[in-house]
Amino acid sequence: MALDKYDKTSDAITDLYRASYYLAKESKDIGISFLTKAKEKLGVMMILDVSKVTGNYSYWAEKALDEYKRLKMSLS
Repeated sequence: MALDKYDKTSDAITDLYRASYYLAKESKDIGISFLTKAKEKLGVMMILDVSKVTGNYSYWAEKALDEYKRLKMSLS
């Protein structure tokens, strides 16, 4: 199943991708806000703990991207 523009779960998974992008650019406030939105929508489906995101934002960008890939593959 592909990501659907009107699906809440797909939107949350896309928020993870956006979070990864902004964390890689070191825009931490925007990146963390996208992570928080994704966590609210996905709940327990999302393994990444948003409260641990501090410093070394390129590392957390990779973690968010890994979570994005994992959840996107689970839709298939």
